[in-house]
Amino acid sequence: MKYWLVIIFLIHVLYSFAEERYIIDTTVQEINLKDYCYHFEDTTNNLTIKQAIKHSWTKLNSNPTFASNKHVQWIRYDMYNPYNESIERIIFLPYHLIHEIDAYTIVNSSITNICNTGTKRPYDSKHINSNGYPIRINLKPKQTTSVIVRLKHLCRPLRATTYLLSEERVLNIIQKNNSIIWFWRGVFLFAVFISLVIYFSVKLKLFLYYFFLNLGFGLFIASQLGDYFLFFNVDNTDITSVIDFTGAILGNLFFPLFLNALTPIKARNEVLWKWMYRVIYVMIIIYIFSLFPSVRSSIAMYYFHFYIMIVSGLVLSLQLLLLVKNIIYKDKNAIPLFIIYSIYIVIMFIEIIFANMGLFADSPYVHISLLIVSVFEIFSFMGLMAHESLKIYKERSELLEKQQEHQKQMILSMVAGQEEARNRAGRELHDSIGANMAIIKQRIGKDNKELYKIASQTIESVRNLSHGLVTPMVKNDEFADEMKELCFLFSSSEIEIHCYFHGWPKIDDSEITTHLYRITQELLQNAVKHSKAKNVYFQFIGENNKNISLIYEDDGIGFGYEKKERKGLGLKNIENRITLLDGTLQIDTSSAGKGCTIVIEVKNVV
Repeated sequence: MKYWLVIIFLIHVLYSFAEERYIIDTTVQEINLKDYCYHFEDTTNNLTIKQAIKHSWTKLNSNPTFASNKHVQWIRYDMYNPYNESIERIIFLPYHLIHEIDAYTIVNSSITNICNTGTKRPYDSKHINSNGYPIRINLKPKQTTSVIVRLKHLCRPLRATTYLLSEERVLNIIQKNNSIIWFWRGVFLFAVFISLVIYFSVKLKLFLYYFFLNLGFGLFIASQLGDYFLFFNVDNTDITSVIDFTGAILGNLFFPLFLNALTPIKARNEVLWKWMYRVIYVMIIIYIFSLFPSVRSSIAMYYFHFYIMIVSGLVLSLQLLLLVKNIIYKDKNAIPLFIIYSIYIVIMFIEIIFANMGLFADSPYVHISLLIVSVFEIFSFMGLMAHESLKIYKERSELLEKQQEHQKQMILSMVAGQEEARNRAGRELHDSIGANMAIIKQRIGKDNKELYKIASQTIESVRNLSHGLVTPMVKNDEFADEMKELCFLFSSSEIEIHCYFHGWPKIDDSEITTHLYRITQELLQNAVKHSKAKNVYFQFIGENNKNISLIYEDDGIGFGYEKKERKGLGLKNIENRITLLDGTLQIDTSSAGKGCTIVIEVKNVV
């Protein structure tokens, strides 16, 4: 019997040593405990710590990551303190999205509950505020301490990579994490704000797609970081899953649209594009179901998470393949998009998809590389958008210039046509009607004084009218005299025209003086026909021997200039000629009988 007891004792001792335990080394500030991790899955989801420790535990030979588990997971780490004094260390789980975490220590069969935290527990239950879970433990001297962690995160991906850190190392990690996280938040908000402002300014859909794309990725990353708890202390209904889904759906919906706005992906793959969006639209149905708290706490979330992970992976991968086709066709922006996107998608797979599937190990800086590449993506895509926008702006400017030049040419042709018609009418009046009237006047003779007088007046009217119609060849030194004479001709007992010149420069371009003459002529005709004014004032003002102004004022009844449909032909002719002069027109008038003031300014005429 004694021998059997000795054999059983030796087997127990050998078994105990067979189980790996971590021997504390105070010179080591950080260690990943995955090589010392023992695991037990609670299929009932209801076991207590006392019940759990009685079950058989198996050593994990991989990362403690569970793609989308249906059960409560228990993990255990055995740590031996070889020193003669207690040592404080911190168990650190860098992944934030875990619903319930219960941590226990066992020393000499004595069980102590050291922590109860998680997203469904108050945020201030954490030992140290961070985007992970730092749990403080005390390791007794010359003792083996078993740290057992219960993880309840049902129907969702669970990442439970655990580190043993010194407090100094934890604080260093948290400080570095926080500095990068807050920098990313600033860049993210800047990108979202700027893209939305630019969209409303230029109405280019590229910026609207980029806004929703950034909003989606931002919400997704923020849910991973636990930004919900910046505003709330606890998440009893798992609203962070809704935020997570919102970000994933926005990213999947608008990322292809954004890329397509920069390079023609859809046009190259219309059938594939259509089927891709059908698959994405199913995510929206899933999202609607996830809005109900009862669904979020059900097994349905197990399948929802799987579907969204698989579709996200397929959509992200597919864009990369489609960009290859654009590169082959040498489409615009295809190469830079492929480079930027390749870097981004590799990090997305490593940090999120592969990590959630347990294919890649975490680090204490679990999302830092994702944040860094997100900042890289934001600046890179904004650079591409800026380049594309400048190109579009340049094309629009060139098109606008062409349209303005075309419009100017049309006005020039119209004005030239008017001048030709006037010249023809003027010549007909002078050469035909004027000549015939001269013959009539000669035949009448001076004996019939009344008819002779009428004929003379008619000849004078025809001459004045023909001179007014024929394009005036006004030289600069004669311009002032011509204007004063024109004003004198329009003056009568009913309306008096006043004309003044101030610092008028020498204008050698006869085309400019012709336009000014015609503008003055139109203003005089409108004044005589419509203004009912008693006094009209013209001022021709020169400034710095380069710029000129023509100011018209009357004391007539005015007119409703803002009602554009009532513009007369004369006013349109004036506007056309001012356009040809690259001048500006300001009209201050109304139909309230307070007169009219018109200011015409033309720069650099000399």
